[in-house]
Amino acid sequence: MDDTQQPQAAGTGTTAAEAAAELAGIRRRQEQVIKAVLVPVWYWWVMAAAIVAIGAARDSGNLVVQATVIPLAVLVMAVLTGVMIPQVRRRVQVHTPQTDGRAAAAIFAMIVLVDGVIISLAISLAAARVPHPVTIACAAGAAVLVITGPLVNGYVRKLMLRQARQQATGVPQAAGTP
Repeated sequence: MDDTQQPQAAGTGTTAAEAAAELAGIRRRQEQVIKAVLVPVWYWWVMAAAIVAIGAARDSGNLVVQATVIPLAVLVMAVLTGVMIPQVRRRVQVHTPQTDGRAAAAIFAMIVLVDGVIISLAISLAAARVPHPVTIACAAGAAVLVITGPLVNGYVRKLMLRQARQQATGVPQAAGTP
């Protein structure tokens, strides 16, 4: 070794392969954290079942059934939603990337779509004098929820990963690229 060579500064002896492996590990951990924040798939199924129960109770025409099932289904939906928010926060002890308004807009659009399907289909079926219009409409809305819930989760996941990459590199991503 030549006496004129300077010693390497601490931490600069890392090879490109080691750095790439470490970066891949960081990305894996980010994805695990983001996955833990998202709503589990079973949540959409429970909400869908509650929606169908409300529709079936309404179409039953039985006031006792309506007075029992509808408040119970609404209670299940409210409690489940109320429990999910703190549960997600407890599972994630680290700072997760905050998404912009696109995540909220996607969730809002999903809610409007589900409600729109239920209301418009129930009105159309009732006008056509189809038996059990609210049950059918709620089943259709529940199907939309079960399909779009995981899709919204995937979209929010992409937004959060994009923001995590942006924060890691300091380079803003294109606005239309999740």
